[in-house]
Amino acid sequence: MVERSPFYSLIGATLGNYALEELLEQSEAGPVFKARNTSAGALFRLRVLVVPPDLKPEDRIVYLGRFQKEANKVASLQFMYILPLVDYAMHSAVGDPQGTSWPYLVSPYLPMKQLSTQLARKEPIDAMLASRYLDQIAAALEYSHQHAVLHRNLTTDCIFIKQDGTLLVTDFGVIHMLDIGAGFKTPSIRKGVYGMNEASAPSPEQILGQTVDTYTDVYALGAVLYRMLTGHRVYRGRTREELIQLHLLAPIPSLTQWRSDLPKALDDVIARAMAKEPAQRFRQPGEVANAYHQIVAPHDTQRVPFFIAPSSTILSGKSQAVSSSSAQGWGKPRPNVIGNAGDGRSLQSAAISRRRALTFIVAGGGVAAAVLAVAVFGRNYLAGNTSPATTSLTNTPIANVTNTSSQGNVLAHTSDLPINSAKTFPISGQNNPGLIVHLADGHFVAYNSTCTHAGCAVNYSQQHKLLECPCHGATFDPAKNAAVVQGPAQTPLAAIKISVNADGTITQG
Repeated sequence: MVERSPFYSLIGATLGNYALEELLEQSEAGPVFKARNTSAGALFRLRVLVVPPDLKPEDRIVYLGRFQKEANKVASLQFMYILPLVDYAMHSAVGDPQGTSWPYLVSPYLPMKQLSTQLARKEPIDAMLASRYLDQIAAALEYSHQHAVLHRNLTTDCIFIKQDGTLLVTDFGVIHMLDIGAGFKTPSIRKGVYGMNEASAPSPEQILGQTVDTYTDVYALGAVLYRMLTGHRVYRGRTREELIQLHLLAPIPSLTQWRSDLPKALDDVIARAMAKEPAQRFRQPGEVANAYHQIVAPHDTQRVPFFIAPSSTILSGKSQAVSSSSAQGWGKPRPNVIGNAGDGRSLQSAAISRRRALTFIVAGGGVAAAVLAVAVFGRNYLAGNTSPATTSLTNTPIANVTNTSSQGNVLAHTSDLPINSAKTFPISGQNNPGLIVHLADGHFVAYNSTCTHAGCAVNYSQQHKLLECPCHGATFDPAKNAAVVQGPAQTPLAAIKISVNADGTITQG
């Protein structure tokens, strides 16, 4: 008889603004539910993180603050091959004497299937299709690394195939969030592999509790590539301890064990990606993709290789701070991968406000704490639109000019922009979009969303009525020519001249 998951009891429960309707996945990291927003009716993927139950009340408070900090970083990731984190919070049962708290993470619920499902029949992926997938996965990792976020548990379970054939990678930072909880004197939990399952490929340094960096994700990327090409995991063990020993000591089985049609040189690519010593691996995920493609399609002139920084990009296991060399790498969507992978519609230009709410009550031992940040969902997103409009803006509010007819490039319609809302539009020659804001006084203004500090795309906060940078916290006032409200930026955003026409169109110029 199959044991019924205890998480089935949560079906029908409401966590924050989400009613749990169906259990989609379950693992040591925690269950994933299909959830419906109770106010807008839109569907989401909601992951509940399993926090050690024996945390002291004071430790639980510290953990929740650290959880918020990590979730903030993950929520800032807005990229075409990353499933965005659109909300997160803590759910605590009021009056629970144990002080049980459930952190949860919310992402869009889209029509897609897990890559592992496609591989479940042990049918390998064609070498050229694997190259396309590898480019997209590597691009997602390169982007997250530049934004100081390691994945730390990349598997085919957290890679999804959309209906158009492109990929989305999810669960960035989940293992780190679990490790934060495991670090509070919980000797029964092995930090470094807590939350991982048999599909995981923990690097030796993770297993040994050593510093992790971008090389750690390169190791897991090699394991994902191996499974794509063979339909099999690199190692199989009967117990977790057996798998751990294999990852620490065993050589990588040859691809020819499963396929005879692949170039022998691919064994060397995977062996280098999964070298036991981090310094012997490829330095960047894009380097793995370049090496693979050079073997399977050396004469392909359509694909533009990943740029490989002259020195390694290292993330500290504590601070996860990116070295300066990363600025030369993959910080934004690149045309070469877009061209290989699909239509290139970037989730970056569909970002929603990244200030999230973290509200929690810790009960137990007479200790109660409430931590409140900001809970802002894009209006269109909660209405069921899976491509919410970003709220990025630019500098210097431009006075509205009303024309009798539309002239120039139509950027939006006034009917699409209620007061205190914003809408993005593409800017030729750059990845960050422009942003039109409908101010509280009824005027429309437009700005280039590129932050004047480090080039990230700012977002519009409906709650604060400000333009906010998710990378370093700079804020700008769209009603005051995008003047700097809070640093580190020192100059306003660049203004874009617009006209509001009598027919309701908003045009540039």
